Amino acid sequence: MASAAVVRASTAAGPSSRVVAARRPRGSIHRGASSSPRPGRRWTRPDGASSSATGAVMGDGWDARLADAFRDCPETRALVTCDLVALRPCELCPELRMWLLDDGDDVLALWERTEAFAAASSGGGLCPPYWAVPWVGGQGVARYILDNPEVVRGRSVLDVGSGCGVAALAAAKAGAARVCANDIDPLAAVAFLANADACGLSNGPCELETSHEDLLRVPISRTRAYDVVMAGDVCFAKGLAEAFQSWLSTVAEDDGHDRVGAGGGRTVLLGDPARQTRWAPTAGWAVGVERAAAYEVVTAATSALTEGAASRTTTVWRVDRPVV
Repeated sequence: MASAAVVRASTAAGPSSRVVAARRPRGSIHRGASSSPRPGRRWTRPDGASSSATGAVMGDGWDARLADAFRDCPETRALVTCDLVALRPCELCPELRMWLLDDGDDVLALWERTEAFAAASSGGGLCPPYWAVPWVGGQGVARYILDNPEVVRGRSVLDVGSGCGVAALAAAKAGAARVCANDIDPLAAVAFLANADACGLSNGPCELETSHEDLLRVPISRTRAYDVVMAGDVCFAKGLAEAFQSWLSTVAEDDGHDRVGAGGGRTVLLGDPARQTRWAPTAGWAVGVERAAAYEVVTAATSALTEGAASRTTTVWRVDRPVV
C-alpha cells in the first residue's frame, strides 16, 4: 500500500477541493485533552428493540434506565432531528446528508435538552451530544470507504464509537452486506438510524444494526462476526487513545475471526486527526499497520472540527489480516 497523500475535500465540489467551514461561537464542544470518556452500549435491532435484555456491558455513567429512555422511538427521533440541528452534508462526504449541528452551534442548548429529556432517568451529568458533530476522524474513514468501496463491499462491518454514524453510513452506501453502528451513547444509535433514513439507506440491501455495549470491556470474540472493524476519532483523550489502539491491534491479530466475507480476511481501519501528538497513533501502533490515506479540513476560524487550528488533517490507518 503506497504512502497516503493529503486530500482536501469540499461539501460542494467533492474530494478534490478545499473546504472552508463557518465560524464556531463561544461555548461550542471540542475533543481536547480535557474531554471525558464517553459512556456504554447494548446490542439492538434497527427498530430499536433490544436483542439482549440482560447482560449488556455498558460504559461509565450509563445504565439500563437510560438505555430505555433513549431507545429508538418517535420522541427520541424528534430529539435528534430537532430545531437545533440541520439536515446537511459533512465536509468530507457530500454524498451523505445527516442531522448535524452547524459547526458546533447550539451544542450547549442541545446538551441541556438531552439532559432534560432523560432527567427522570439520569439525574443529569450526561456526556455531550457527540453524535451531532461529524468528527474529522470518522469523516476520514468514511471518505476512504467511499473512495475505495472494495474495502467493505459484500462484507460485514463494525463501526466502533460511531457517533453520528458517518463511517457506518459510508460502508452501507459503498455496498457492505451488514453494518453495525456501535457507540456507548444510546442516542447515537437513534441519530444513526435517523441519518440512515435521510440518506435513503434504511430500506436498502445492507442490513443495519446498532449497539451501545462497551466493546472494550467484553471478550474480543464479540467482534468475530465482522470482516471489517473500524473506528474514527476515538483517540481524543490519553486513556482512550491507549485503550483503543491496544484493542484494535488485538482485533486485527485475532486468530478467531472465522467469517470470510467478500475479499476474505479481516480489515481494521482507524481514522485519527492527531489532536495530541503525545498519544496519537504513529507508525507501528499495530502489526502490519499502514497509512492508507489522509484528508484535510480547513476552517475560516476556530471550529468544532479543527479545535483552534487553521486546519485539521486526519490519517486513515489500515491493517489487513489475510485468511491463513
